[in-house]
This record gives sequence, structure tokens and C-alpha cells, in this order.
Amino acid sequence: MPRLLIALCLLILAAGCSGNPTEAPPDPAALMNQATSNVMQVKALRMIVERTGADYVMQTDIGNAVFNRIEAQYLAPNQIQATANVTLSGLPVEIEIFARDDDQWWRIIGSPWLKTTFLQGFNPRSLMQDEDRGLRAALRALENIQFVGNEQLEDGTAVYHLRSNADGAVVSWLMLYLVQMTGQVEVNAYIDSAQTLPVKFVIVQPETATESEEPTTWTMELYDFNADIQLDEPQAAATATTAP
Repeated sequence: MPRLLIALCLLILAAGCSGNPTEAPPDPAALMNQATSNVMQVKALRMIVERTGADYVMQTDIGNAVFNRIEAQYLAPNQIQATANVTLSGLPVEIEIFARDDDQWWRIIGSPWLKTTFLQGFNPRSLMQDEDRGLRAALRALENIQFVGNEQLEDGTAVYHLRSNADGAVVSWLMLYLVQMTGQVEVNAYIDSAQTLPVKFVIVQPETATESEEPTTWTMELYDFNADIQLDEPQAAATATTAP
């Protein structure tokens, strides 16, 4: 009988050892560094940013506007086109933005383009190429990066989920600096495990929470990396309306 028990124990141990070993989780800081390096090399991408929770109010030339959503396209090395959905005087308004190097245009959908600087100091070229601005600066600003686990997005994409915090002012570059956050923010990043590219961020501003409202939360999705993107450029500057 003792020999039989020993034999059974050995079989159980052998079966346990023959299984696939548990994969060690990736180093979160190294993973974020690699994802940052990879996204800096893309030639085109699309992004969507949506706000939930407490309102975020933008100051514009036509009054204070509540930011709701933006869809943007980036084409290397120097062009961005975006459509922002805002609430102006209680009414939904869509504003289109185009930037090429230091030249900027904007318009309310359906009206003529206005060539004027809507965002001081912004240049699409800095989004991918500068060290102290743009996506590189935003992702390098992430602190206390932790690995949460392997997950799947709603579309089935397998991702690594990382959690961190950061200075909101620097992380604002993730959203083209159209949104300018302040204070410490909480950042959840989702890295495509096959391509090692950042495909989703959820950024929470805890200081904006009130008794009646959840904190302002930004959900940003990046997709169509290196896609064939065709931008709808404004008319030539000579024929576009120019602000005084």
C-alpha cells in the first residue's frame, strides 16, 4: 500500500510539472518605453477622445464651450485634422480644425475656413518628434507604472493593462493639448500585446469630482496605425478667410 501511495504521488507531481509554465508578467516600465518608441515611428494614425463625468469648459473665440468628443487624424510629419463636438450656449456644435506646421485653420461645420491661431504654440510636427512635448513627453511623464493584467478590449484586441499616475499638464499632450488638465491624474493604459502599441488610455481627474458629479474622465482610443489617410485640407491660404 505505501508503494502504491508513493507511485500515485509521483504521477501527480509529474502531471503538474508537465503543464505549461505560467508566463511571467512583463516589466511595466520597459513595456511602456517600448510602446512609446513604437508609436513614435508611425506615419499616420486616427484617434478618438471622449469625456464623461464633470464638464470640461474650453475658452474659445466664440465663447465658453463644453468639450464632449474629438475625432482626429495625424499624417506625418506635420498635419492634423480634427472634428470636435462641443456644447456652446447649450447647443451642440461641431468645430473642425486643421493644422499644418505653424499654420492653423478652424471653422464651425458648414461655414468657411478661418485661418487663425486657435492654439498658441501648437505644431503637429511636435506631436511625434519633440522630446519635451507631444506624445513622447506625455508617456514619459507616467509615474509608478504597474502591470494590472492581460485583458481584451471590446473588439477582441488582446492588451496589456497598465496603471499609473502623472502630472496632468504634461499628459495633456496625449489629447493634442486641446484639453489642458491640471493636478495629478490617474492613467490606465492598454498596450496591444501583438504590436506593442498603445491603443487606449483612460485618464481620470480626481480633483474634479463633486458630490453630484463623477470626476472628469477622458477615454482615448488610437487606431489605424500607418493607414492610408487622406485629409480634407482647407482651401489655399490665398483664398481662405484670414482673421485680422
